[in-house]
Amino acid sequence: MLKNTFHIQWHITDNCNLRCKHCYQNNFSPENDLPLKSLTHIFENISDFLKQENRKLVIDITGGEPFLHKNLWELIEYILNSEIIENIGIITNGFFTNEKIIYRIEKNMIKLKISAEGFEKEVYEFFRGKNFDKFLKICEELKKVKTEKYLMFTLLEKNWEQIYKVFDFAEKYNFDGVIIERFIPYGIGERLKNEVISFEKWVLITEFLHKICNIEFEIKDIVEYRGYMVKLDNGEWNLYGSECIVGRDGVAVMPNGDVFPCRRFPVSIGNLLNEKFSLMWENSEILNKIRDKRNLKGRCKNCIIDNCYGCRALCYSIFGDYLEEDPLCYLKLKGG
Repeated sequence: MLKNTFHIQWHITDNCNLRCKHCYQNNFSPENDLPLKSLTHIFENISDFLKQENRKLVIDITGGEPFLHKNLWELIEYILNSEIIENIGIITNGFFTNEKIIYRIEKNMIKLKISAEGFEKEVYEFFRGKNFDKFLKICEELKKVKTEKYLMFTLLEKNWEQIYKVFDFAEKYNFDGVIIERFIPYGIGERLKNEVISFEKWVLITEFLHKICNIEFEIKDIVEYRGYMVKLDNGEWNLYGSECIVGRDGVAVMPNGDVFPCRRFPVSIGNLLNEKFSLMWENSEILNKIRDKRNLKGRCKNCIIDNCYGCRALCYSIFGDYLEEDPLCYLKLKGG
């Protein structure tokens, strides 16, 4: 269960040094980067809402590549001075980490999340270009980071078998765990639409995750999960399911201040530079439709799992309709 927290993935820049084949972006320039004054205004807008709701904030700063925004550390320092913060993370490709950055990460107890789609040269470089040897050197340097650090692994048909290698890789380089998410085709990644993980492989992967964590595979216990965190605790892997937070416990904020229901659901519900977040959260037609299962279609409309509303982002990507039936619902195994 989620604590009384609100989760934000804040994409502070589109600027990036890589051009990953599965990326959700089309633009890779800094043209939408906001100055620090605008960034702090956005944060205070969110903060006002959370104080009103008596909730704490879990925030991940990302991009693009967040280390390319000139005001990254000023923004982080500002955020860390807020009373609403539960914890803060940075999602990065890792290519700009160095001794100075590692010091700042440790000093501020920031969770570091390194994205990668392959742990063999051929697979990694299919997605991220000819950088695998450099990536390994980065991981070697990150061994000494004392705060929590995770691999972020996006699943596609092209790389799904890498799931059998990621945990050995994580242990070798002292990562605390692996965050596993499914690919949803947007941006330049739309060209890989046929690479969305199949239902059969998603089930196979889920069964494997249960196996390495010594947990019995029970459909009723996992229906609402869209992804997983597998964390290494005292030498043993432990499985944590990730529920969908759309319309309930979080949003994504884009470089220009636009708010998306989540990063993989690229429809703006407002802009934090000129609209109160509390009002857009309460009055958004999209969010209010999603919050009421009677608006959903197919098996999702009558689903008896209280906390499950299906993956609206996946439905929007595949069908062009965010209210459609979730094609990767585990209940298909039981004909539910």
